[in-house]
Amino acid sequence: MPPAREPTNKRNLALVIPAHDEELVLAGTILSALSAGAQLQDIYVVDDASHDETRRVASSLLDASNIITVPWSGKAKAIRQAITQFDIPNRYEWMHIADADGHFGPGYFPCLTSKLDSKYAAATGHVQSLRGGWVSKYRVLEYTIGLEIIRRIQAFFGVIAVIPGPSSVFRTDILTHLDFATGTLTEDMDLTFQIHRKHLGPILYIPQAKTFTQDPKDFHDYYRQLTRWYRGNFQVMRRHRIGRHGQRLDAYVSYVLLEQLILMGELIILPFTIWWSQNFSVVFVLFLSNLALLFCLTVWAAILNRRPDILAAFPLFCLLQAVNIYVFMKAWYEVGLRGRFETVEPGWATAGRRYVDTIARPLAR
Repeated sequence: MPPAREPTNKRNLALVIPAHDEELVLAGTILSALSAGAQLQDIYVVDDASHDETRRVASSLLDASNIITVPWSGKAKAIRQAITQFDIPNRYEWMHIADADGHFGPGYFPCLTSKLDSKYAAATGHVQSLRGGWVSKYRVLEYTIGLEIIRRIQAFFGVIAVIPGPSSVFRTDILTHLDFATGTLTEDMDLTFQIHRKHLGPILYIPQAKTFTQDPKDFHDYYRQLTRWYRGNFQVMRRHRIGRHGQRLDAYVSYVLLEQLILMGELIILPFTIWWSQNFSVVFVLFLSNLALLFCLTVWAAILNRRPDILAAFPLFCLLQAVNIYVFMKAWYEVGLRGRFETVEPGWATAGRRYVDTIARPLAR
């Protein structure tokens, strides 16, 4: 447990943006932060050996003292170097980490800071998808279910399992207790588990603070991202020995995993049961039931987010649902059963898949 905190004259919140080859989107993120209430002097960029104009884009908006370039490190280690070189713990009460492709809703930072309380170790806001292709439209549905329902349940029981990259806020006095060199594919999930395991304090969910993220532009990128996420999830579960501790986090994650494994078992057994009974109407009924539920949830998400455009992509949602299940099963076999991907070289999962943002375009040329 970190030592008791004393009143200080530190500034409230630092915004740290790690970036690698992000010239297409970085300007849009910085401009969005400013319009959402962040102070220019509190925005910092750590450029992780970019090959493009990332540093130049940052320099066109920020003071040189707020930008550093580090040797190739990977996202997590780049953040750690930024914390040290910008002296964040001694200068700020809170540190906000944001992805370089993020955008912030109106009044995001005043809303966020007004609800931050020192009894919490970390906090996160509400993440939603930026407008994009059919993958982004599907993500609107996923994020709405995940944050409007599941995240609220997690917050109520104190079992938030992931502080997502677009909206990660940490009390600075716990930073020395966190190992940013996680060696996993999902460092945001690993850091969240560390907070639970080290009893650093509860995690606050602030649904009113809305931020937006850029999702994969096509199916290939979606599949790659999903594979990384699921592999990383199982890496984190193995690393933190989920189910072998007595924390509420263990009970919650074990329940979710068991639920998914039961679903996998049903999907494997069901075809054989139908073939044996020759009752193919079961498939038809199950498919229509799932389709009806999915459509109702899609309409709800469209109304809640004022995004009627996602209804046009609904026919493809069942396909992505099936892909999700397949990738989950594949990652469970690879990492959960066979223990592969035990070590991970530093890298950036977003490299090469960015597309030009309308706000950033003038500065990305």
